[in-house]
Amino acid sequence: MKILKRLTKEFTMLSLILYRVVVYKAPAQNTGKALIAGANANAWQSIQDLTVRNGHAVVKSLEHVIMADNTNKFIAYNNIPPDIPKVKTKSNSKGVLMMNPGVQDEASWIVHTIPGFPKALTGYVFPLAEIQKGHLFICLTIKKSEIDAIAMALRIATPLIYHNDIPDDPARPNLKKLVN
Repeated sequence: MKILKRLTKEFTMLSLILYRVVVYKAPAQNTGKALIAGANANAWQSIQDLTVRNGHAVVKSLEHVIMADNTNKFIAYNNIPPDIPKVKTKSNSKGVLMMNPGVQDEASWIVHTIPGFPKALTGYVFPLAEIQKGHLFICLTIKKSEIDAIAMALRIATPLIYHNDIPDDPARPNLKKLVN
């Protein structure tokens, strides 16, 4: 109960910078709809085939995860990680927590429903087996300084982390506990 009160307090003080994108992919379709922050934030936009490797909101949101670049720092978690068969976990959590290497205090948190996704540092590949299912993808731009509060929530969810290259930092003790 004590950790839940602390978590509630941390998230109450969490100030998101920008709500970036929400993507919905309907069952049995390759295309989807996106609500993207900006001038037309109130209008859902059609997006092209999500199995295509470029040119849509999901690829743009994941650019720091799918490109092989040693300046990209992120944690990827999924209860069904890519290329690891039949893993037992305590969580259904799926997402990515990443630092923006080009901006001083910016990071992103992506939460989604796609098993085996994304493959880290290998280019964009949407799992073809997931086309028959509906999926949701949410990307938030946050302050890098708020990663630890998110890590505290993730510790409660106990996700299976399959990629981590965010460096240790004394200012992020919950992140260190999450990945160890």
